[in-house]
Amino acid sequence: MVKLDHIGINVKDIEKSLTFYEELFGFKEVNNFTSGEEKISMIDVGEGILEFVQKPGLPLIAHIAFHDPKFDETLTKLEDKGITIRLETMGDGSRICFFSDPEGYVIEIMEKGN
Repeated sequence: MVKLDHIGINVKDIEKSLTFYEELFGFKEVNNFTSGEEKISMIDVGEGILEFVQKPGLPLIAHIAFHDPKFDETLTKLEDKGITIRLETMGDGSRICFFSDPEGYVIEIMEKGN
């Protein structure tokens, strides 16, 4: 079954966002890293992860990410539907795929690495 993995939101100030969510709800940072110009931080919100992405000039839009145990099958479905995808392999071997839903929202599906 596909499960929600995280919701990513773009922020102007990652530290301010971390402080806000920790002070208000007690959510703790569980991971942070950089990818090019992007600074990324993840907080545990109980049943999932809220991901903050800070990058100069990045519009304040969001994406939704799902962990998909049938990753390759879903890729085939996307390709069969003619949906444009952006496929990436992470350092740990995880593959991620970005595409847009019919309303233009960015969807990410994730395959956990080894």
